[in-house]
Amino acid sequence: MRSGRHGAVRPPVGVLIQQDRTDFILFAVILLVAVAVMALTGWTSPAFWISLLSVPATVVLVVRRIDRLSRDELRAEELL
Repeated sequence: MRSGRHGAVRPPVGVLIQQDRTDFILFAVILLVAVAVMALTGWTSPAFWISLLSVPATVVLVVRRIDRLSRDELRAEELL
């Protein structure tokens, strides 16, 4: 039988966010600026569409960062 962890539990997202607050604060600022630009400009403005593209890109970056932090946390536990 193989050795290893089956069904390893990942740490909670809140713990991961606390580990790297600076990145997540920057992501939140990007999202807030994008939403503000979208609210202040009309849908015919190019700034609206650029902001609209930045929202899903930022969400993807947040998910990837959480995944990376989670994998690093699991690797650290395996080394102990």
